Amino acid sequence: MRKLHSLFLIFLCAIIFADVTSFVPKDYDFFVLLKGNSLYYSRLSSVPLFRFILKDDRVALESLFVSLLENTCNNLGIPVDSVYEALENDILFASKGTEFSLDQFFSLDLNYYFQVLRNIGSNSIVVLKTSKPEQLLRLMARLMDLKMTRSEGVWILHDTDVAIFAAAHESYLVMSGSRTALMKAIDAYDMEGLQLKNEEAAVKELLNQSAWLYGFFKKDTLKIKGPFVSTNNPETDYVTVLGVPSGESLKIEVRQLLRSNSNMEKYVSSVTPMLGMPFVGNFVFSATAAGPLDLAESLSQWFHGAQDEVRKIYDIVSQILRVSTGRVYVTGDLFGESIRLVVIFELSKDIDMSFLIRYGAKSFGSEIRLPILNGFISFFQSDRRLIMTNLTKEEYDRLASRKKLRDDVAYQYISRNYANRDVLRLFIDLGSLLKQILGINATGKFFLTQQFEGQALVYRMEVM
Repeated sequence: MRKLHSLFLIFLCAIIFADVTSFVPKDYDFFVLLKGNSLYYSRLSSVPLFRFILKDDRVALESLFVSLLENTCNNLGIPVDSVYEALENDILFASKGTEFSLDQFFSLDLNYYFQVLRNIGSNSIVVLKTSKPEQLLRLMARLMDLKMTRSEGVWILHDTDVAIFAAAHESYLVMSGSRTALMKAIDAYDMEGLQLKNEEAAVKELLNQSAWLYGFFKKDTLKIKGPFVSTNNPETDYVTVLGVPSGESLKIEVRQLLRSNSNMEKYVSSVTPMLGMPFVGNFVFSATAAGPLDLAESLSQWFHGAQDEVRKIYDIVSQILRVSTGRVYVTGDLFGESIRLVVIFELSKDIDMSFLIRYGAKSFGSEIRLPILNGFISFFQSDRRLIMTNLTKEEYDRLASRKKLRDDVAYQYISRNYANRDVLRLFIDLGSLLKQILGINATGKFFLTQQFEGQALVYRMEVM
C-alpha cells in the first residue's frame, strides 16, 4: 500500500510541475517560449512601436488579423474562440541540429509563420495549449492549403512535399515534422528524466523568473548577427533570453555564458564621450576600439560592390584602428536612396594620412577623398579625431553642428537606466526609420548595450 501511495505522489507531482517546457527532450539544442500571452499582449500593445504597428489606423495589423481570422473561421464553421484560446496561452518552439536566428523570430507578415510551420524540421516541435486541437488543426490545414488525415491517434497535415504530425496530449497540441520527434516530445512530458529542464540547471533558473519571452540555447545555436552585433563565439557554453513588456517599453536580455572570461574587462570603456558626438540620420553606434568586435569587418559590410573595393575599406579601417584609443563612434542612415555614414576614431597618436594615397585617394584641400563604387569616402582630422565619411567635410561640419546625441531626449531617457561603461552601444530612431520606409509618421526607439558580467557577455535591449 505504501508503495502504491508513493507512486501516486510521484505521479501527482509530475502533473503539478509539468508545463509546456516539459515537452522539450534533454538532447534538444534550444527552445523559445512565449508565456502568458493574454497577460502580456495588452502590455506589449502599450509600447509606442507596437502600438503604432498594431493599433494605428494606417497600419492596424491587429484589425487586419482579426478580420482575416474571423472570415476564415466562419467559412470553415470553426469557433474563432478556439484560435484565441491557443494564442492567449503559452506557445513553444524547440529543436535540435539547427540554429536559431533572433531576427527571424519577428515578422509583420502572418504568412511568414505559416511558412515556418510548413517547413518545420524532423527534429523540431511546436506546442500550443488548447482544448480544441482538431478545430485548430483544421484551420491550419486550410490556411496552409494542406490535406488533413488521422492515423493511429496522430493527425497528419500534408501535401506532396509537406508533412506535419500532430497529437493532443493533456491540454496541449504538439506538432512536429516527424512522427518520431512527436512521440519523443510526448514521452519527455510524461517522464521527468527525459526533459531538458531537469538536465540543465540554467533552464530551471531561467524559468523561475517572471517574463513573457524565454529562450535557452546550447553553445552557439543562437545567432544574432548584424553590422555591429554578433553572438558568434566558440567559447560559448549556453545563451539565455528573457523578454518583458513593462510600461512603455519591451526589455530583452540576452546572456551569453562563456567557458572562460578571457580578460574581457579590457574591452569595457566609458560611453560619456558619445554625448558630444554628432547625431546624423537615424542611428548611432559606439564600441571599444580594442574589440572584441571586428570593427573593420563591421564597417566594411556597409559597402557593397566588388570584393576588392570592400577589402580596401577593411584594410584602411584596420590601419586606423591600430592607432585608435577609447571608442569608435558611427552614425548615419539605415535606409534610403542616399545613405549617409560618419565614422569617428579617437587617435592615440598622430597618423600619416599619406598611406591613403596608395589606395587611390587624392587630396582635396583639408580632406582626402578615396573614390569607391559610385562615390567617395572622405578622410579628415579634427583635433585628435579622424573622421571617415561619405559626406564632404563641408556637409559633415554643417550636420555635426546641427544636432548632438545629447540633444536626443529619448536617448537620454533610456540610457540613464544603464551603466555608464560597456563594450558597445546602439541607438536607433525607429520612428524616423519607419517614416523613410513607409512614408508615414511613426514612433519607436531601439536601444542596445553589451556589457560584461562575471563570465557572461550580456546584451540588454529596449524597444519603445
